[in-house]
Amino acid sequence: MMVDSKKIKETIKIAGHSFILERVKNLDELVDQITDELFNEDERLPYWAELWPSARALTEFILQSPNIFKKKDVLELGCGLGLTSMALASVVPKSLLVTDYEEEALQTCAQNFVLNKIAVHPTFKQLDWRDATLDSRYERIVASDVAYEERFFQPLIDLFSNYLAENGRVILAEPNRNIARTFFGKLALADFDFSSSDKFVIQDGKTIKVTIYQIYRIKALSVRVR
Repeated sequence: MMVDSKKIKETIKIAGHSFILERVKNLDELVDQITDELFNEDERLPYWAELWPSARALTEFILQSPNIFKKKDVLELGCGLGLTSMALASVVPKSLLVTDYEEEALQTCAQNFVLNKIAVHPTFKQLDWRDATLDSRYERIVASDVAYEERFFQPLIDLFSNYLAENGRVILAEPNRNIARTFFGKLALADFDFSSSDKFVIQDGKTIKVTIYQIYRIKALSVRVR
């Protein structure tokens, strides 16, 4: 467990909505708390404590496309600070399971729900993609910026195969990293296909293109077409 660090509150305005995020002021303090033992064991770094462009883009997509998520059973992979989690809750899913590998991320996400007085609270669960155990399938699986290391590719695809409902969709935000091309190639081999659209996020004075992928089972699509 990491020690407390100084926190700041930041207001994020996206698609006509405002969210307050409480987060660690100095990310370097968290990085310094990662012991050599933890890093060598799992290359553990506090990625969750940063607000990434993909999370902003995914939040915008969720808020602009509420019917994709409304009254659906939704699983989120990697909640981070909770921005996308709060956006998902605001579009009234049937159920929402919010997961992250890090307990600190889940605690921060839950605190931000309270801070924003969001009435719909999700279920929180600590989850390792590489060894995922869940109780049901989900109509929507939502994630941002998860295809950043090749060692995660097959576990993520296995998770989609095991826990995506027959006619469900994975909604994935990806900032066009070169390494992600391999991930989408592996998806095709696992009988998944996708459509995509681009969003542009301005962060630290730079414009970053983030692609939103809607991933679905090819077999499920063929059934619908008939």
